[in-house]
Amino acid sequence: MNTAKHFQHTLKFTAALAIVFGFLLISNPTYADSYQVQTTAEPTVTSPADSSSTSGSPSSTNIDPAAQSTQSIESTDKNTSDTTATQQSSAPSGIPQTNESSASSDSQSTDSSTENISTSDQPVATPSPADTTTEQTTEDQNAVGNVSDTNSETAATTTPATETNKNDINVSDIGNSTDPAIKQSSDNPFINFFTGITSGIAGSIIYPLVASRQGAQFISHFRTLLSPNRWDVSQNWADLDQKYNPDYVKTYYTDAQDWYDNRVQKETWEVPFADKTGTARATYIKNGDSKKTIIYGQGWTTEPEGMGRISKMFYDLGYNVLMPYTRGQNASDGEWLTFGNKDKQDWVNWINQIDQVNGKDSQIVLYGQSLGADTALQYAGSGNLPSSVKATIEDCGFSTLPSLIYHLYNGAANSLNSITSKIGWNLNGSIPLVPFDQLLTAMNNINKFVQGFNLDDVSGITAVKNSKLPTLFISTQDDAFIPDSETQTMYNMSASSDKKLWILDGHVGGHASASNAVQDYMKNIEAFLAQVTSQSSNDRLDVPAANTVAA
Repeated sequence: MNTAKHFQHTLKFTAALAIVFGFLLISNPTYADSYQVQTTAEPTVTSPADSSSTSGSPSSTNIDPAAQSTQSIESTDKNTSDTTATQQSSAPSGIPQTNESSASSDSQSTDSSTENISTSDQPVATPSPADTTTEQTTEDQNAVGNVSDTNSETAATTTPATETNKNDINVSDIGNSTDPAIKQSSDNPFINFFTGITSGIAGSIIYPLVASRQGAQFISHFRTLLSPNRWDVSQNWADLDQKYNPDYVKTYYTDAQDWYDNRVQKETWEVPFADKTGTARATYIKNGDSKKTIIYGQGWTTEPEGMGRISKMFYDLGYNVLMPYTRGQNASDGEWLTFGNKDKQDWVNWINQIDQVNGKDSQIVLYGQSLGADTALQYAGSGNLPSSVKATIEDCGFSTLPSLIYHLYNGAANSLNSITSKIGWNLNGSIPLVPFDQLLTAMNNINKFVQGFNLDDVSGITAVKNSKLPTLFISTQDDAFIPDSETQTMYNMSASSDKKLWILDGHVGGHASASNAVQDYMKNIEAFLAQVTSQSSNDRLDVPAANTVAA
């Protein structure tokens, strides 16, 4: 009897821990949150803010010349993702010399050329078509060779041979992992059996919270309770550095909110699910006689109003906008979010409908933030794309679902450790009774049982390896939900010969916040799309590999 009681108490304790873990997970700032959680175990890629500048004046549409300091990183190596690159560029006479580097503690970095772009702040009250910016490009043609020569000793001492790339974790590999941060389960059969049960309980609580329609809605409402203003338009400039011109952002997004709510005509489109189990729905905004369309992938728990404000940027650039709602969210059918796995198949029907409306001159660009970015990438990597599909814009997507779960797990463990360490209990990156590898295995098994696919089937890395479409990768350094190192990993592994990486530094607003820097955002996207849509998607863009879109 006593044994049974102890076992019941242990299960209750485990369930309580699982709930704590879930709330710690969802307390991470995402989308419209204006504050930023600082984690210590998984720092993201960093870059210096200093740069020298020379004058330039790229063209711009519907945006103002007031500019901000941003960071762009480019790489010509398509197949290397685990090398730490350090480069030094020589400045012209009279210009200070700048040392630039990018590094990640996940043993994930890039062998890349680094470009810093500096521009002067000019307060703007209303949008203006004029555009002047300043930029500087630095390039090291021997970056890859220099990495192995100059950093081999450092890499040997700082990166254990057994350490796993935390941005490329797969369920299929964790059983053979020797990295203690990944393989946390005990070698003791009894303890391993017991924590397998407790981890299964934790997984059965967490999975429905993040993957079911009702669970995602509960999390969204709970987070809104914690931060009542998180979807308010003011969050677009609430935590924005001055170099991104918050005054201009306030003017632009205040108008964008009114435009979406009151001025623009919106249509509701429907297509059947590819597997015939329901109906997908979307909001469509027609832009005159334009034959160009942005398909805007929805993020996890993202509200249509937030998508609507951002859609104005694409509308101002001359695009129709189609905003499909993923399975299990908003107006679309389905009780489970498929993380893009089944949504990418539904995008075939969306694209067919767009092409029917716009005819042979139809041009389509795939876009998304967070989960929506991965949906766009997964469709882009599915093969046999129609010629109307020209490019992909990926904004802060995840490299693999297990990697995202690891970063969230690690953040929750660190948050919990900040409490237990006060009584001398150091958790060392783990959650008691819930080892990471067993929790991941449990969640994968639940997902396979409920939805019929493996978490490894939802992979941004696999998608970019299979896509030759021109791709713009975007992230921010202050993203604590999906680290910018995951975007950088996908950029490194992308098979596209025409790819660009843009990481914004400083305070931008947290996860999925790059669009807060609306001037830089539009300039980067406009320049990228101007090249992409000017020729066939089957042709290689005539752009140097080390060239970067000017901010």
